[in-house]
Amino acid sequence: MVRLLLLLLVLAGSAAAQDRDKARLELVLDPREAAPLAGEMVLATLRGIYRQNITREEVKLRPMTDFDWVRLGLDSWTEERIDGLPARVFERRLAFYPRRDGTLEILPIAHRLEVLGAGGKRETVIVRSDPVTLTVAPGPAAAGQPWLPLRALELSESWDTDPARLADGQSATRRIVLRAFGATPEMMPQQPVLRQPWLISFAPPEERNFQVTPEGPVSTVVWTWKLRPITGEPGVIPPVTIPWFDTGSRTPETATISSASIGYASFSDNAAARWQSLGGGGWPVWALSGLAALVVVALSLRDRVPETGLRRRWQRRRLLRRLRGHVRARDAAGARRTASRLLEGMPPVGERQRLRLLRPADDLLYREGTGGSLELMYRETRDAVLRRPPGQSVGS
Repeated sequence: MVRLLLLLLVLAGSAAAQDRDKARLELVLDPREAAPLAGEMVLATLRGIYRQNITREEVKLRPMTDFDWVRLGLDSWTEERIDGLPARVFERRLAFYPRRDGTLEILPIAHRLEVLGAGGKRETVIVRSDPVTLTVAPGPAAAGQPWLPLRALELSESWDTDPARLADGQSATRRIVLRAFGATPEMMPQQPVLRQPWLISFAPPEERNFQVTPEGPVSTVVWTWKLRPITGEPGVIPPVTIPWFDTGSRTPETATISSASIGYASFSDNAAARWQSLGGGGWPVWALSGLAALVVVALSLRDRVPETGLRRRWQRRRLLRRLRGHVRARDAAGARRTASRLLEGMPPVGERQRLRLLRPADDLLYREGTGGSLELMYRETRDAVLRRPPGQSVGS
């Protein structure tokens, strides 16, 4: 009986030793207070305990239909004492993104090891983790709104110049940097369209960067727009709101690209000068201005229609000569300003036609001298102003 007990104790000790020396691999999810939502980042640590002499290793994650995943940085190898014996501990940080709600399963992960066996012979050992079951809650439904669950979101804005005081014909570059903690680049929103009927807008390809930390990925997207007003009068670009969900506070949030005023400084300066000339001299100036206005009204009432028609025709002829001079000098900015003045208030010329007539100058200004014909703009503008049919010759 004693011999039997001793034999059982030896066998039990041998099994315990074998179990203690056995390689182990497990996936441990970070603790959390609430069930993750669909698309929300789930952090985990892949941990392996080995006592073999490892010469080469490789971790293999199988493609999963219910999860996307991201590796968070370099692996960690440390020497520890576990169960009274030295062991090598392997750790890798991972982030999983559930693609849907429901009860989902993270498939077993394989760790392929090449170890030195008895007599220095190399052997291949494959260690697998157990599958991990995860309950995922559905994300809040918002009609027409993208779902962007994040730990944090930062937005910054910069301009290369003051957009409200541009030089005539000058463009402004607007740059928005969006930095998201807990998102992959594929999750980031698309670049908004800043399109207004009075604005020329070009958007170069966006930039997307990706960095990893042990607590999750950080994705950065950079949006750039090159903007130029079509007319001199200032306009306002409306704000753009980007909705996202704060996974820390479990509340919906928004980030806003603020509205911006853009226009030429000459327009504001001319308007200010007109007001200053009227109000800077006190009551004598106001009195003289009123008297002059009365004289103008009296003269216009005396022979209003003929004089107004002659003045307009003379003004158009003068601006056409100036436009012709800009075209001959290849001055696209000057030609555009003069043509824009010619077309202002022309009843036969609608807004769409006016933009089409000015497009050659816009192409030359923005595309650095390619793609536009000032001669064509001059001829078509002249015909539109003088109300002549296409193809009829008119002396300049």
